[in-house]
Amino acid sequence: MIYFFLIALFCYTLMQFIETVSFGSRLAGKLVNRLSLGTTLQHSIFVASRLFLPPLLLSLSLLIESGLSIQLFLLTATILTITAFFTSLLVLINFNYFQLLFQRVFAQYESTTIPVAIIKALFGKKNKLNQVKLESTPRIRNLSFKKISASSFAYFFLSTGFLIAFSLAILLPEYRMTMSQSTTIFHGIGAIILAMYIDPMISKSLDVELENPYWLENIYSIFIGRLLAYLLASSIFLAFYLYTY
Repeated sequence: MIYFFLIALFCYTLMQFIETVSFGSRLAGKLVNRLSLGTTLQHSIFVASRLFLPPLLLSLSLLIESGLSIQLFLLTATILTITAFFTSLLVLINFNYFQLLFQRVFAQYESTTIPVAIIKALFGKKNKLNQVKLESTPRIRNLSFKKISASSFAYFFLSTGFLIAFSLAILLPEYRMTMSQSTTIFHGIGAIILAMYIDPMISKSLDVELENPYWLENIYSIFIGRLLAYLLASSIFLAFYLYTY
């Protein structure tokens, strides 16, 4: 059972980490005037992170099939989400490093494919490039509460939809298959907010002049919202674990 847990922890954390890092592509695209490439690369990386989803879901399913109690599953969900919170916080602290990394990917992509460009940017010789650093970051008080709230709500369901569904499957074993399929409902809520509000809002703000500070505040608002979603999810799972213990 411990091996299934470790596989789930590795896949979930890495998947969420890659998704969070992909935000740097949009930022790099704005700074070096490669908006289309930055957006395309972010979506490509997001899709690539889904490769970790099948082993993650399979591991969690096998944990449930092995007779995992609701208390242990809630504790597992708490560990997964709090680990994702700290890894995403690490990305935020080093946001400038990751957006500079994507600038190197842009340069490598001029002569090769995206997968090879990423590998060369990560492990190849770092040639001297005219990179644009992020000189300053917006203050928390200047961020939009509305956008932080929308981001938190969307990413809460996107990052925990299957965890909620599997929890319901344990609580209602006679409807286990039905409850596990409710993942699409929870993910759908987050996906609609992301597709209809968050992503268009970021794209619109990135189209304005570079000197306008609102585009950076919007990106950080969405980023902070994602962090709060992980923190909220881990708090809720922990609270239910303590309640059912």
